[in-house]
Amino acid sequence: MPPRPPKDVLTTREAARLLGLSVSSVQRLVMDQSLEAWLTPGGHRRISRRAVERLKGQTPSVPVARSLPPEGLKVLLVDDDEMQRAYLQACLSDARAPLALSWANDASQALIQIERHRPDLVITDLLMSPFDGFHLVNALAAEPEYADIAVLVVTGLQAAEAHQHGQLPAWATVYAKPVAPLRIAGYVDALHSRLLRAAHHAPPRAPGRGDCP
Repeated sequence: MPPRPPKDVLTTREAARLLGLSVSSVQRLVMDQSLEAWLTPGGHRRISRRAVERLKGQTPSVPVARSLPPEGLKVLLVDDDEMQRAYLQACLSDARAPLALSWANDASQALIQIERHRPDLVITDLLMSPFDGFHLVNALAAEPEYADIAVLVVTGLQAAEAHQHGQLPAWATVYAKPVAPLRIAGYVDALHSRLLRAAHHAPPRAPGRGDCP
């Protein structure tokens, strides 16, 4: 019996399985209009397989370094300008903290990377297409599970203008371009120190069922 051709229309759960994401993350991508979707007459959400495959193909597969020591910092760069990403990478090379870098071209790709790798820090531009940094930062602000991810916005807008224009949360740190490399490196090193201190003072974890006595 010949194999059945793949379906052109997927459920939310099927789309999540193809993308390697949780159902809630796929629902968030649909709400952000990053994925083409519609409701059936019965009120069930359906998603285009073509849109899922396109988003999956556009998302860079950038593995997080597994050799990174536990105290290392996972950083996600989000910018649709390749030269700007290269500049930010050069800035981060001045940091003393050990880093594992990944990148995304826009907010929808970034949300997939965040779901897969859960970075410690997201450094993002604002004016990107098709989905901008305002979408990304506010999506992170809306999800309690992402509350421990630091956000650094590097943009051509002035800080006050960025907060007013896109209604960014007050806790988002905004640096206006051009940014001196040592300023970004200093931010990263300070974040790394705070995380190390927090981990040092965290109460010991209670043994679980799978732990050795």
